[in-house]
Amino acid sequence: MVGVLSSEHAATASAADVHHGAISQKFLIRLQLKLKWTLWKRSYRKNIGKLIGTVFGVLYTLGALVGLVFLFLGTTLWAGEGSTFPLVVRGLGALTVLLWFLIPVVAFGLDDTLDPRAFALFPRSAKQLQPGMFAAAALSLPSLFTLIAIAIATSFELLWLIVFGQGAVWIILAALALIPANLAAFALCLLLPRAWFAHSASRASSRSRREVGGIFGFLLMFVVIYGFSLGMQRVADLDFTLLERVLPAVVEVLAWTPVGALFAVPMDLAEGRILAALVRALIGAVTIVVVWRWWRRSIDISLTSALTGDASSGDTKVSPLVPRFLAPSAFGAVMGKSLRYWRRDTRYLAALGIYPVIIVFFVAMGFMLPESRPMMLGMTILMCGMSGISLSNEIGFDGPSGWVNIVTGLPSRANLTGRIAAQAVLMVPGVLVATIVIPLLYGMVELMPMTVMVSLGAMACGWGISMATGVLLPYPSSPPGTNPMKDKSASSSNAMIAMTVAMVGVFVPLIPAVGVGIWGAVVGSLALTLLAGVLALVAGAVVFLVGLRIAVVRLDARYPDVFQKVRNHI
Repeated sequence: MVGVLSSEHAATASAADVHHGAISQKFLIRLQLKLKWTLWKRSYRKNIGKLIGTVFGVLYTLGALVGLVFLFLGTTLWAGEGSTFPLVVRGLGALTVLLWFLIPVVAFGLDDTLDPRAFALFPRSAKQLQPGMFAAAALSLPSLFTLIAIAIATSFELLWLIVFGQGAVWIILAALALIPANLAAFALCLLLPRAWFAHSASRASSRSRREVGGIFGFLLMFVVIYGFSLGMQRVADLDFTLLERVLPAVVEVLAWTPVGALFAVPMDLAEGRILAALVRALIGAVTIVVVWRWWRRSIDISLTSALTGDASSGDTKVSPLVPRFLAPSAFGAVMGKSLRYWRRDTRYLAALGIYPVIIVFFVAMGFMLPESRPMMLGMTILMCGMSGISLSNEIGFDGPSGWVNIVTGLPSRANLTGRIAAQAVLMVPGVLVATIVIPLLYGMVELMPMTVMVSLGAMACGWGISMATGVLLPYPSSPPGTNPMKDKSASSSNAMIAMTVAMVGVFVPLIPAVGVGIWGAVVGSLALTLLAGVLALVAGAVVFLVGLRIAVVRLDARYPDVFQKVRNHI
């Protein structure tokens, strides 16, 4: 009976051209597309933050596409002469390809959905996997919107050829080359990030190095955003005559590079520059071949290195848990552990790195807009309070390791104050420097005592509220090493409630101090500004002690229940 079934199975497989242990290339591509689609859908499950972010991203992109249509209309039909349209097409094309490459390069912690290392256990070579990975790369929202933008550009290029083209031969040549050149450029957009992701996966780098790279990418993103915002403050002072001379030269240079060559080919043909078009087409073709082969080689290395594991530096040093400047105690152990977290865990490093970037932005904004200096000084104080509430989910950050605190009978007061002390050691010196230096730079020396005291009071309020919310409204966090751009822990309802309560709890007690401080600054009274600082310190001390008391009582009575809510990372 078994022999009959086996022979029937073999006959069926032979008729379907399927061999045991092998599948066709077309079927493999379909499987990879299905896998990409399934992973993409599952990434939105229980991730409200990502869903909301995607909705806003789609809305912004649709607005950008509408703006692109109006830009092309303005440089073709509305302009009446169309001389700037080729420049716009070449420039936007080069920028598109460049962004597709730069975004994964600077966003260190991002990974490819179909990571080559995930296929290491399957008997498939890079040559077999690569076509399906390339097809799956097109299955994403950025790819879809890029394709729509290219379709819009292609339509307007055809329109420009019909209305403003010179010579039937050149119009026909440009029209014939238009779609192939633009599709080749789109393929290059898809290839560049895939090749970079595979290259990153193939490197034998340690996990900690990749995590730190993710932090740098996260901070770089903020620097770019704030830099663009600062630049917009001075847009009225730009020398547009100089820009009109420099921009065409920059675009022409980019058009001779791999990022801009393919999009420039149709416009070159339309302008009768056949030699330039041929050379740029060759540059684009060679680039695609080189990137394709680079990608394949990186996949081969990834498939091999995934089975050997990540390299370890081997130079880990063992240091005492309790810092040398503290006596051995439960408080010292907790503080030492927290200091290590702040040094090694990307969830903490992100918080530690973002505040200096924002404060530097406030200082720069005050110099660019002198009338905004009082507001920027107030925003600095606001950031000090925000640094305090970054501990509002400390119990959640422990995750499954929190059981150690329970079974060892760690005193709740030491468990909480040790964490606060660790952050204070790292944050307070920076806060003191910022609140002393910024008034000096702004020429507001008389406000320095108030700024220092109110900032310290806001931090103390943040610590007190963080302790209370951390035990009353804990929520599961993402695991250690999570990239900030992929952290899903802030999307839960408990997280939103906890952050809202924390922000309100920080600043409501400071309202009297803020009111008195504004009054003193307006009338120029040193006594009133000092009184505001004292009120802030008193409010911070009261909130800190009350929050500590609530948190200690809660942990003593319900620590196992709190642990059950956060024992699993998301």
